[in-house]
Amino acid sequence: MKKILPFLYTIIFIIFDQIIKFICFEKLKPIGSIKIIENFFYLTYVENRGAAFGMLEGARWIFIIIAFVATIFCIYYYNKLPKNKLLKLGRLSLIFISAGAIGNMIDRIFRGYVVDMFHFIFWGKEFAVFNVADILVCLGTFLIAIVIIFTEDKKEKED
Repeated sequence: MKKILPFLYTIIFIIFDQIIKFICFEKLKPIGSIKIIENFFYLTYVENRGAAFGMLEGARWIFIIIAFVATIFCIYYYNKLPKNKLLKLGRLSLIFISAGAIGNMIDRIFRGYVVDMFHFIFWGKEFAVFNVADILVCLGTFLIAIVIIFTEDKKEKED
């Protein structure tokens, strides 16, 4: 059962991401945007054919390949991490990264673009519109950075 749990968590995160995107596609696309908190947070339907802020627009296959490689990398390293409490966080971060990468890869393969919807404005400046998969990748990357910092710190103290 323990070997199946990471797979199940990944699938659950992917399904959650795809459900939110589907709802936005069906309900938000026709109206464009909904104000949640004026001048701060909106739900805005965006078809993103690039990366953050639409960079590298049209490089769909490059992003698909990167997502595929990142997922393989996460699966490989998930099984390589030693079993200790700090590295449980490392495993969770790899689940987040792979689920987010797969969620956006699904969009790129089947739609040709990624559906984004979370739109923030900070101090009058618009931030990139993003989605659940983007949150998972960013959170996973942040967590893996914490794990690396603290495991490197422990290694130095042991030497």
